[in-house]
Amino acid sequence: MDSQDKLDKKIGTKESVKLKAGSFLVMAVSIEPVKKKTGELVGDKVVLSIKHTDSQDLVALSSATYLKNKSVKQSALWYQEDDDGNIPKSSTLAEVMRFYKIDSIRQFEGKTIITEIDDNGYLCIKAY
Repeated sequence: MDSQDKLDKKIGTKESVKLKAGSFLVMAVSIEPVKKKTGELVGDKVVLSIKHTDSQDLVALSSATYLKNKSVKQSALWYQEDDDGNIPKSSTLAEVMRFYKIDSIRQFEGKTIITEIDDNGYLCIKAY
């Protein structure tokens, strides 16, 4: 289908499939660049690809809800390094890693993680 045919598409009657929250196995981990529409690099995000029972394809997750100062926060899994070249102690990524009791990002592979639906209806990693 070329882009001209897409211009003639009408509104359908079926709802989009919403993925359910639950516990899922992490099949792959990657660090991917995030760019603005202008192509300018914003930063790198950690992406966990999970095997979800409602999807034939792997589902990519790059945000998490976690507990900080007695309240639930949500943030992307931004990849950053401190002055020693390690993941910053108070970052979202570090909070999620501590929750799942791992020492490196690679250790997410093969681990079962818990997911939940965020306020916008998207699936995210639960770490609290």
